[in-house]
Amino acid sequence: MNIDNKTPLIYWIGGSTCAGKTTISNILSTKYGFTVYHCDEYLGKHIEKSNSLEHPNLNRLTKVSWNDILSLKVEDYLNWTIDLFHEEFEMILEDLNTISNDKPILVEGVNLLPELIKDQLFDYGHTIWVVADEEFYKCHQMQRKELFDRINECSNPELALDNYMSYDLAFGKYIFNEAKRLDFKVITVNNENDIKDNVDLVTSYFNLMKCTANNE
Repeated sequence: MNIDNKTPLIYWIGGSTCAGKTTISNILSTKYGFTVYHCDEYLGKHIEKSNSLEHPNLNRLTKVSWNDILSLKVEDYLNWTIDLFHEEFEMILEDLNTISNDKPILVEGVNLLPELIKDQLFDYGHTIWVVADEEFYKCHQMQRKELFDRINECSNPELALDNYMSYDLAFGKYIFNEAKRLDFKVITVNNENDIKDNVDLVTSYFNLMKCTANNE
C-alpha cells in the first residue's frame, strides 16, 4: 500500500525513544497548523486489528507479558521490533489515507522505519530522524513513570531495567545507521541542545518558514 494521491502533504519525524519527537511535533502543529498523527496513540488499535497469520509479530503483543518481553536477548528484541513495525506500517498508511481535511499531516513515532518511509516520499526534505544519545536517553527515560510500571511487573526488575534500556539504545543505533545509509537527515539529541534548538532545526530542514510565507 502507498499514500493515496488525495492525501494532504505529509511530513515524517522518526527516531529513537526519548528524543523529543512528540514535543517537537506538537509545537510545530500549534505554530504551522499540522494535523499530527502520533503513531503510539494508534498502536493499541493496530494490535487489536492484527491476526496471527498476517501479523504474527504484532499479534504476539496480545499474548506476552512485560516479563516475557523484558527477558529477551537484545538481538531477539530488536529483530522482533523491526518485524513488528514492518507489519504495522500498512495499517498506519490506511489511517493516513482516511484523513480528509486539507491540512498538511505530520506523522511521528518510533514505529517509522527509514526503509519503509523511503518508498512513500515525494521529497527527501519531508522526513527527518531524531535520535537521542545514550546520556540524554537515560536521563529522560528514568523520569518516565511507564518505565517503572513495566519493570515492576517483572520477576527481576533490575534485569528488566537493564534490558529495557539496552533495547532502546540498540533500536536507536539501528535507526541512526539506517537513516544515514539511506541519506536521510538525522539530528542527534544530547544535553547540549534544548527542545527549541531541535524545533528550529526541524523547521529549517522542512522549510516551514518559506511555506508559511508562500501561504500568506
